[in-house]
This record gives sequence, C-alpha cells and structure tokens, in this order.
Amino acid sequence: MAGTLYIVATPIGNLSDLSDRVKDVLRNTDILLVEDTRVSAKLLNYLDVKKQMVSCHEHNERERIKVLEEAAKNNLSVALLSDAGTPLISDPGEHLVARAVDLGFTIVPIAGPSAFLLALVGSGLPCDRFSFEGFLPDKPKEIRNALMGLVKEKRTLVFYVSPHKLDRTLAEVNALFGQRKACLARELTKMHEEFIRGTVEEITQRINPAGWRGEFVLVIEGSKESESDDPSQSEKEYEQYVRLRLDQGDRASDVAQDAAKIFKRKRSDVYRLVVDFQKDRQNRLGECDN
Repeated sequence: MAGTLYIVATPIGNLSDLSDRVKDVLRNTDILLVEDTRVSAKLLNYLDVKKQMVSCHEHNERERIKVLEEAAKNNLSVALLSDAGTPLISDPGEHLVARAVDLGFTIVPIAGPSAFLLALVGSGLPCDRFSFEGFLPDKPKEIRNALMGLVKEKRTLVFYVSPHKLDRTLAEVNALFGQRKACLARELTKMHEEFIRGTVEEITQRINPAGWRGEFVLVIEGSKESESDDPSQSEKEYEQYVRLRLDQGDRASDVAQDAAKIFKRKRSDVYRLVVDFQKDRQNRLGECDN
C-alpha cells in the first residue's frame, strides 16, 4: 500500500455545504495539502480541527511531490484542498494527483461544491453538452483570440471571470456573442447570490460591477448556426460585430482581419464595411457638432 489521496471539495461561500464525510476526512487525514494555509485555517477552526497544513499552490506544486513520496513510503493519508470548490478545477493539483497515481496511491475524490457546475445548472441554458473553459487570458487581444476560436462551438460555454477583467471580457464577448442567451452568476451559495440572465448585450447593460468582489461565472449559449436558415440574422451579427469592435476603438485592419476569419468573408469586403461604418460615424459626429 502507498497510502490514500483524498481530493476534497470545500464550500465556495456557505459553510453549511460541508458534508459529514468532508469533516471526517479533515479530522482523520495525516497530511493536509492546502492552497493557502490562511484560508484553510478558517475552515479548520470552524470544525475545531487542529492539524498541521502544508501549502500547495501553483508556484510550489511540483516541490510538494516530495511530500507525497514520503507519505507513500509510510502509508500515510493525504488530503488535497483548494481555497474553495473542487481542487484541480482552475486550481492547482493536476501534477500532484498524476504523481500520486504513479506512486500507487488510492485516489478518493470527495463530493462537494463546484462553482461552474452550480452556475451552469442555474443558468437556464442547456446542460446536456457543455465546455468548461476556465479563466480567459489576461491581455485583451489574447481574450479575443481565445473567444474567436469558440464562436462556432455548439456546446454551452462556461467561463470563470475575475473582477478586474469583467468589463473588458464582457465587451469582447458582447462583440462576438451579443445575440446569444447568457447568464452571469455571482456570490454563489452566499446571501446575495445572483443570476443575471439575458443576451450578452443585455447583461452588459444591466450590470454594475463597481464594488463587486469575488469571481464570476459566465455561461453562454452554444452556436446554433447550423439550425438557422435566416441569412439576414447572420448578416446582422456580422455587422454588429464590426460596429462594436470599431466602437471599442480597435484598429480597422484588426477588425477586418478578425471579422473575415469569424464570418468567412473576404477581407477586402469586410474592410469596405469598416470604412463605411467609419464614414457614417464621422458624419454623425459632424452633425452633432453643428
């Protein structure tokens, strides 16, 4: 025997979600590997459990494999916890669990909360097929490139969004998915839990993120392109995308290149549309000045 590794899901905001099984594992496991000792200390204090913790986060996860190797030699039990929710889901632990399998550990996942699943089932959007995409990249252009690769995806899309990137992410999503149904979930399992539903454009207009804390979950309806026989709808989405990108201040050449790729149009045709929109905007601004 090489020991047991428990992958322990912990509450994402409501301590009442703690199961008796989680409590037993935390009380009886030999070693606790936790993402942040300060966060997990609050959980252990709530349970009145006194136990030494070892930090295991994205910067030292590979080093903590040594802890596993020692535990394997002594047939010890290890519990892996992230700050909230299920470990490995946009959290560290992947390398650790893979190494535990190689060492012959018995792997025991302990059921518990996961923010993206709660947001998905509460969104009102299809749950039979979905794609969890985790966090989008940091830079605006990288966010756009990642989203462009998902425009034709037919499965429901689920993203985690950090507070400081919410405005920019929604702006990019709106440009690409503006007419799709969507849901923005916040404060899940907490007192002020909220599901904001509508099209991405409607959600963007309704939110007021100033002062909002914590991570958000954004759920977006999958593409229904193959089901639509209305070419005018596709044309409307194409023109809306170009106009929104220009309104955001993006360069005409970038807009033309991206729109040509997404909507399968000739770049020269898209560029002419871009120029027409720019002229129209200049004319409107000129009228306002007069």
